[in-house]
Amino acid sequence: MSQTITDVLNRLIPIINIVHRLPITTNKGRPGLFLEELLGIPHTSNCLDCSDGEVKTFPVKKLRNGVFVPKESVAVTMLSITDIVANDYNSSKCCIKMSKVLFVPYYREGDTIQFIQPKIVERGCNEFSELYTIIENDYTEIRNLYLEKNILQSKTGTLLQNRTKGAGHGSTSRAFYLRPEFMKRYIPLNL
Repeated sequence: MSQTITDVLNRLIPIINIVHRLPITTNKGRPGLFLEELLGIPHTSNCLDCSDGEVKTFPVKKLRNGVFVPKESVAVTMLSITDIVANDYNSSKCCIKMSKVLFVPYYREGDTIQFIQPKIVERGCNEFSELYTIIENDYTEIRNLYLEKNILQSKTGTLLQNRTKGAGHGSTSRAFYLRPEFMKRYIPLNL
């Protein structure tokens, strides 16, 4: 895993706004896997996609007025009860995953997708200091609610939430997600 986020971004720039054939499947993660294939990012179980960060794709939709908006939330990482009990935000897997992220929006029309303007969001950059304060506060609120009342609920958190992940209703596995409001505030969505 010697690729950095900058290496990936440099390989990504030439394929921005190119239409790619990618038939619709039931696998919601397929566009992200496809992008990893295009960019030479190996499919592994490593915590991070790159040596210094994570790559996250997310779908956008076009409103009638032509404006692009996020279509759904973005999965960050699975929520482990062991991790949330043992770790405050700064030592959590969620923090590791969110420390440096290359967000790549994509627009789908039928069986084609276009990756659009990516954005690196990095902890420690002045531009994102407010964002990371909000995310840390959200994680802390989620963690404290679990520690104090043994409750995990999706309504907790402003930009970071936790909710069930998996097929169908009744799933018991949970994950951290970034709400669509996160992308609206911090990721420019221009085609």
